[in-house]
Amino acid sequence: MEARCCKDSRKRGNLFMAKKFRKYLLLSPAMLAAFVSAVPVMAETKAADAYTVKVESGYLAVRSEPSFDAENELEALYTGDIFYVMYDEDDTYAYGYSESGKEGYVNKNYLVEAYNIASGIRTHASEGMAWLETDYFSMYLPGDIEWEYEVVDNETIRISYTPAKEDGYGGHVVTIKAYDWSDNGYADLPSWSVAGLSNEKKFIAIYPTDVQFNPEDAGQAAEYRRLLEVAERMDCEDEKLAKDNPFDVKE
Repeated sequence: MEARCCKDSRKRGNLFMAKKFRKYLLLSPAMLAAFVSAVPVMAETKAADAYTVKVESGYLAVRSEPSFDAENELEALYTGDIFYVMYDEDDTYAYGYSESGKEGYVNKNYLVEAYNIASGIRTHASEGMAWLETDYFSMYLPGDIEWEYEVVDNETIRISYTPAKEDGYGGHVVTIKAYDWSDNGYADLPSWSVAGLSNEKKFIAIYPTDVQFNPEDAGQAAEYRRLLEVAERMDCEDEKLAKDNPFDVKE
């Protein structure tokens, strides 16, 4: 994919407002796990590839066994639904899970490959920075601060500051969401920037507009601000910021 950049409007909100307690619900159908190491805590989904259901009529059944039987149907999927394939059982059936988290077998002849921003997601540390990469982009944040990611859906990855999140203050630093070129749904969001562009997608960085850390904890405040300062450089339209943009679209 050829990386490009265009001029879009940019909005910023006042981050350090009065404290607002907030808990966030993870919307991913996948089960998430966190681990602590020299690199940040990362919440990861099960290894799977996303596919879109496409049926001419009726529905695609998620089954308890890889066979056609009305007695083994667990869930009905319809055109446009997402199914995550973990492995192929045979030439007809694949095993995986639906957006609701239901695991089972489906007839893979009714699946087409779907866009998944988290495809190939991985992390590594280098030169004091912690890197998050997918098949579509790479980004970095300070490696000496504990942060994590959540795969919210096929277009969205959320980055959070772990200590503040665990303390109940949200910890939201930035959300990366992939939009089609024809979709400008982000334009009315209160705080965002264009992190990067490819031929297929616009990668929008979405920022919080309220306090996301414990304001009475000086250590949290300092670490969160360091993360946010780097995240706010994700702006390919600003010439000064673009020179030090921590977000890079893969060609």
